[in-house]
Amino acid sequence: MATWITHMRAAAHFMRLHPSLDNREFLVGNIAPDGGVLNPDRSTYTPDKSVTHFYAPGTMRIDAQRFAEEYLRERDARYPFYLGYYFHLLTDAAFSQWYARKRQEPLYAEGLARDPQFIWEIKRDWYGQDRLYLQDHPDFVFYTMFAPIESFPNLYFDFYPPQAFTLHVRRISEFYLDGKEDPQRAFPYLSKEEMDGLVEDAIQTLEHHLHTENLL
Repeated sequence: MATWITHMRAAAHFMRLHPSLDNREFLVGNIAPDGGVLNPDRSTYTPDKSVTHFYAPGTMRIDAQRFAEEYLRERDARYPFYLGYYFHLLTDAAFSQWYARKRQEPLYAEGLARDPQFIWEIKRDWYGQDRLYLQDHPDFVFYTMFAPIESFPNLYFDFYPPQAFTLHVRRISEFYLDGKEDPQRAFPYLSKEEMDGLVEDAIQTLEHHLHTENLL
């Protein structure tokens, strides 16, 4: 699935264009689907990803439209959060298609064939590009709006624990604030140009849905 800063970069685009979305509710909504709470076995989450990402029954395919039909009908105070959540699902669906194509390329395919855990070497570049972006953009919404959040109670879903989003914001903030990236190292599995292209593609996809579905 797309990285958290990918989601925030796309969110920031719409926050700049639409005053009604320039708030922490929309921003947190854009990362909320990854907010399951780690269980004591440290291998599963509550709720499960099939629930948080609205998988179509019996599949691992995100059914973003099912979410939209259920949660985007009312334009109340919770709407910016739900719209951000919807944007996350759409972005993840597009990112999954990109990753399926990348898995066919020799650099990815050969490493994954040798060792399924090779995905963590790949993701080192994905999140490395996130950190480089943050290092180059000290005024980004991650620093100005997201990381300062101390509490974000769950007022939105009955299938998340009450403090799920507060814990998730803290987890993401600590993850990025605690790490630096070397801009001189090689990034064989995801270049800056490809990451920028993924963000731009996500924005175009979201803009299409925003206009064709009359979401604002």
